[in-house]
Amino acid sequence: MFNLIIFPVIFFFLNTSPLLKLSTLNNNHSDTGKEIYLIKQYWHTAIVINKDDIDEKFLGELNIHVSSKLVDFGWGDEDFYQHPDFDSGLAFNALFYATHSTLRVESIIIPNKMYFGLSEIVIKLDVTENQIFQILNYIKNTLYRNNRNVEILSERGAGNIKFFRAKGDYHLFNTCNTWIADCLVNAGFGIENNVILTWQLFNEALKIGELVKVSEQ
Repeated sequence: MFNLIIFPVIFFFLNTSPLLKLSTLNNNHSDTGKEIYLIKQYWHTAIVINKDDIDEKFLGELNIHVSSKLVDFGWGDEDFYQHPDFDSGLAFNALFYATHSTLRVESIIIPNKMYFGLSEIVIKLDVTENQIFQILNYIKNTLYRNNRNVEILSERGAGNIKFFRAKGDYHLFNTCNTWIADCLVNAGFGIENNVILTWQLFNEALKIGELVKVSEQ
């Protein structure tokens, strides 16, 4: 009975299907020469950055695959995020208790078009070099360091997906969506960062970005 009651609540907060209406989208576009992407894949929301725009020292620290074209950054609950399948118990703990967090970093070695084809939502944001710097600095500051060294918690996908120990507690009012919104605000984007749900994040992003892909709702 408990699962019948709590599962819809968990699904509502973790479901990554934004409520987007194509007829009301504001697709802003200004060519700055550089771009980042916000994507959603099932429960996963992330900031995706071109590898060539990331400092080589940071790439080395994260052990990014040499053949990758993109790097996918996401933040979440340490236990739920690393679990390969959906676990309602871990999801409950993630939402209703302050839990340890992890930074998920994925080296994208498949073609960009194929990778974005796996995503249900893709939004492109034009960025300046300074904004790229601020975004990467925010991500660096999310990593927990022990004597200046990062700590890998686990790896998946032949080592192309790594989970690092991160700073901050994950809970209902501080989610992966909040983390991404805070990152964008820190980089100077004019959006609201008091977001919790994915549809809130993506609708805020649509104020400043261009919709590349949306799957049928």
